[in-house]
Amino acid sequence: MHSGNVGPSPLRQLLPLLSCLMSFASVLAVLVIYMDTTEIRHQQFRLNMSRDYELYGVPQDDPTLLKFVREIHMKKYPMAFLKNMAPGIINLTDRHELASEIADLIGKYLNKRKNGFFVQSLPWTSRNMMTAPWLSDTLKWGGLIVEPDPQQYFELRKENARRNDVQVVHACLSSTGYPKEITIHHEGETHDVKINSLIDEDSGFRTRVKCFPLYTLMLAVNHTKIDVLSLGCQGQELQILETVPFDRVTITVITIHLEDYFRYESSADLYVQNVTTYLKTKSYKLVKQLHQNYIFQLNGCDKNKCP
Repeated sequence: MHSGNVGPSPLRQLLPLLSCLMSFASVLAVLVIYMDTTEIRHQQFRLNMSRDYELYGVPQDDPTLLKFVREIHMKKYPMAFLKNMAPGIINLTDRHELASEIADLIGKYLNKRKNGFFVQSLPWTSRNMMTAPWLSDTLKWGGLIVEPDPQQYFELRKENARRNDVQVVHACLSSTGYPKEITIHHEGETHDVKINSLIDEDSGFRTRVKCFPLYTLMLAVNHTKIDVLSLGCQGQELQILETVPFDRVTITVITIHLEDYFRYESSADLYVQNVTTYLKTKSYKLVKQLHQNYIFQLNGCDKNKCP
């Protein structure tokens, strides 16, 4: 008989290796599950950030909605750093060459009316066309400026901080008769904002913004009679106007600013024709066109007999 140590069986020798493989497989499985879960959450987040939430069934004049707009979106938070700043001086020469002409025309169509009220919602690219500063400083008007882009909202807050009768609200105008929350895309160097546009994941900064019907905002500022409504909303002007109950409000002058939204002039002409046709049913007429800026006036107001 031979004596000697008997080594471990081949199966026992493989046990450490099998244990290592099982541990590795377990870790890998957990990692895969974690990555899948993370991806699902990421996809859900992207879906939530791109989905428009529309509050169907909420009336434009709902008291709770009006309270929310007034107390949350229209609250004037103090801007202490402006205390020692010199008052701004309006300078139309720094603006678009048509800005002064449009401002002068609005004054003419409204017979240089003092203490009027305006509502303006224009893209950043049309900011130099805004007549709000001239109307406020020259004719002592009050008004509401609707700005969806957060950066430009704060710029407008700063610019109008000393104009006590001018309210700037961080929102957009709803193209439906209901409030909603949507995603906007900041275009970077152009400072423009694209609403409801199809965008790639890494194509730029996106943020969420609440949109309210124009009539809701008019009620929130206690002005159902306004002198000038200026819209430049990326081809949604007609849809916005269609939400307005014109039998409950009075708007003397409506200006539409298309800038370069329409690539082809024929498309812009057709769109303006549709806007003109609709406003004609509401007793408005097109009184002036300056490039892609269109001025509509309520019938009878040219004779200073506005309601």
